[in-house]
Amino acid sequence: MQHASPRCEHNQAGLTTNRKLVLDALLQADRAVSAYDVLQLLRGQEVHWQPPTVYRALAFLVEAGMVHYIQSIQKYMVCHHQHCAHVTQLLICHRCGLVQEVPIPESLVDALEQQAATHQFKMIPQFLELQGICAACDESAAN
Repeated sequence: MQHASPRCEHNQAGLTTNRKLVLDALLQADRAVSAYDVLQLLRGQEVHWQPPTVYRALAFLVEAGMVHYIQSIQKYMVCHHQHCAHVTQLLICHRCGLVQEVPIPESLVDALEQQAATHQFKMIPQFLELQGICAACDESAAN
């Protein structure tokens, strides 16, 4: 969780105890998880919250750029980049649910920004969600 506190200071907001607990639960998860999965992880640590508490903490972490909300699968994952002011892609395995965050080549980002500019449109930092099959699932299906 070392990358979290500097980001919160940069955003001029603090990581409360609740937010730290949620961030720790996300860091311990081996894949993207739902808010209810976070609740279950916390219950395993004897933390018994109602869903709104988790949703408020998740909303803060997403807004702070520390966590991604993956809309297509309605799950959350920690952003492991120091600064989330970038365009990236999330590769989502349709079979096992593995999510990998990988950078988009700068040349492609430049081309997208130029195309948007021709329509008087400015892109904001974001990520593209791409569905597919990971190598491990593809290999197991072939066997």
